[in-house]
Amino acid sequence: MVTIKIFKKSIVGVALGALAVACTKADVYDPSASPEQGKQPEVEAPKVANAFNFSTTQTVALTIDYSADKVPTAVFFSIYDENPLNVEVSEDGYETKTLKEELTPIYENYTNSNGVFNRTIELPSYVKHIYVLTGDFTVSQVLMETDVQGGSAKLISGSNKAATRTVGTRADDQTTDMSTLWNLTHEVDKNNGNKTDVRIYNDWITSLGTWDKNSGRPSYVNQVTNDKLKFTEEEFQAVYAAATKALNVNRQCDDALITQADLQLVKDSEVGITMLGGNTCWHSTLGYYYYTGEVPTRENLHIIMLFPNTQDGHWTNGAGANNNYNGNVGVQRGDVVQLRYYPNIAQGDLETVSDIFPAGTKLGFILKANGWGMQPTVGSKKYYVEGPGVGYGHRMYNVWGASTDGLSYCNPNGRTGNDWKYLNPDGESRTAKFQCTAPNNHSYAIVSFEDACNDKNYSDVIFSLKPMDAFQKLPDPEDKVVETKGVYCFEDLWPAKGDYDLNDCVVGFKHAKKFEKKFDEKEFKVVKETFSLTTYQNYVTLKSGLAVTLNTTMAPTSVVMKKVKAGVESEANFTKDGDVYLLTDNISGELGTEYVLELNYETGITDQQTASAKPFIYRDQADGKRWEVHIVGEAPTSKMDTSYFGTEDDLSNPAQGKYFVREGNYPFAFYLNNATVSDIARILERSNESKAIDQLFGGYINWVSSGGNSDSKWYKE
Repeated sequence: MVTIKIFKKSIVGVALGALAVACTKADVYDPSASPEQGKQPEVEAPKVANAFNFSTTQTVALTIDYSADKVPTAVFFSIYDENPLNVEVSEDGYETKTLKEELTPIYENYTNSNGVFNRTIELPSYVKHIYVLTGDFTVSQVLMETDVQGGSAKLISGSNKAATRTVGTRADDQTTDMSTLWNLTHEVDKNNGNKTDVRIYNDWITSLGTWDKNSGRPSYVNQVTNDKLKFTEEEFQAVYAAATKALNVNRQCDDALITQADLQLVKDSEVGITMLGGNTCWHSTLGYYYYTGEVPTRENLHIIMLFPNTQDGHWTNGAGANNNYNGNVGVQRGDVVQLRYYPNIAQGDLETVSDIFPAGTKLGFILKANGWGMQPTVGSKKYYVEGPGVGYGHRMYNVWGASTDGLSYCNPNGRTGNDWKYLNPDGESRTAKFQCTAPNNHSYAIVSFEDACNDKNYSDVIFSLKPMDAFQKLPDPEDKVVETKGVYCFEDLWPAKGDYDLNDCVVGFKHAKKFEKKFDEKEFKVVKETFSLTTYQNYVTLKSGLAVTLNTTMAPTSVVMKKVKAGVESEANFTKDGDVYLLTDNISGELGTEYVLELNYETGITDQQTASAKPFIYRDQADGKRWEVHIVGEAPTSKMDTSYFGTEDDLSNPAQGKYFVREGNYPFAFYLNNATVSDIARILERSNESKAIDQLFGGYINWVSSGGNSDSKWYKE
């Protein structure tokens, strides 16, 4: 059997061969010739493969440690190669940090349940300095940064006053005095923080008990005797995990969680509220109310004091050090309070009381922004933190947030700017409501508040409710999906030389992993991973296919194959050859197609057990073997026709583990880590066909000649 090998520009090779034959006689040494004529011809030096591996990936031993924060569950973090936060300063001198939405992380993952990540990972080789960002409200240092040196990077969050779950109050300092908390009911003067005559709500009711007059910590916290209203450690970690999935201090909350109606009891039940914490410097005041039938108005709302001061002392504005709260820490994470039901509260009867709320009752909550912190100084006691700029900056915010549409209130008092980006003239709900789902479809309700008008992350005050299954079902927060990306570029002329534009097959590559934490497990696991390969425009005439080798350490429960063309998804049935999936045998015939392999794991796998993928181009041969091109240094599959190695311009040496190498500055194929097709769009332009890649990217040659030490970001600039 004869195998015919066809290569682009083969006519050039024939012409060069003819020229070589014509010159043979003149190259023979003749001792009778003149000295000049009889010179021994120079012998062409043997070719030597470029030792550079053309890799755009580096391995980094990464340590991230949030353990000083005594986090209750694993922490989700993102890595960027530039500062991902914008900093805006208000007229009062307060900083607001917002995420640069145009940036995408170069790596994301979860720590273990103790808040520690210690692994070797892959990052783009151009990354020399990293920023580690978390949106987790349980962490004191939201943003950390460090250099990558010697193949390692280490970041440790600053210690903070992490909450314990057993903090007492001083019995001799108890009060129910509302004389300094008039701001719960009235507007204040924006110029001096004093009470005005404008009443917004009725006086709050203090029937649950007293609180510490210096800190606002209630005497009635952690007095619950019914275990069904208290979270076990397992439940506590689970509701925290759900809250951190739903809430990100750097991002706006999902609208699907914000638009939920009030919590409605589906059965007669006791109700306990457990504080999970928050992410704010303010000292807000939280109350609750309830109703049946029509929604009440602000004027006839009966609000019962829950927590005079919701500040838990964790907020640090990302600085890694605690604010000076002047002793004003009113709650600890894990504090629990049992709510009481007063059936005749509308008539002012607080003597008739029950622990049982009737089925059908709708439970609501209201947060007075900085209610405790807006108290005036009494003697030497400050109830607020002085900030930069205007001293009353903390004390003039006329904002109430309710969990019921129509019951919130906001009066900007003429203020403008970023402090008031999200005004609420219609009194819409200022909460997100979602649930933590347990086995057998059990659920726990979670509520989170937005305390002001300057953002919509809804992570300022967060709590959960028991018993389980007491309320109508709420949405589950979305599981985290992380993604790495890059671009593969292949030349289909291999093993011949003469074409260095690296655009014969350009493939956008994505690897996505979906994380989920089982209720009875501490760590997040990967339940699905997806490999996506998308082909882009080229101008070749040869017919090549696209394939991918999947290396799995754990067998997936199922593998789903898909194609996406022009936004339309369809099932696919790729040919499977061992661990190789042949996606298409004609790339040019299916340009613009996305090929998808979705691996599902019913019980989940660890992140270390996830699969890896090796895309390559191929052509089937009549003898059952394949012509294949892989990136520099990558071994081919067992079907590879190895007779190509060492021929023409190829200098592969399988015995030495060298594959798809050549002399000079141009590989046959490479992978560009964290690249997008828009980064290298110029190589896909018709006018640049056949132009060597260094003619299009100025830093390319320096990158190659330096062995990757210089201009390593050439394809991103």
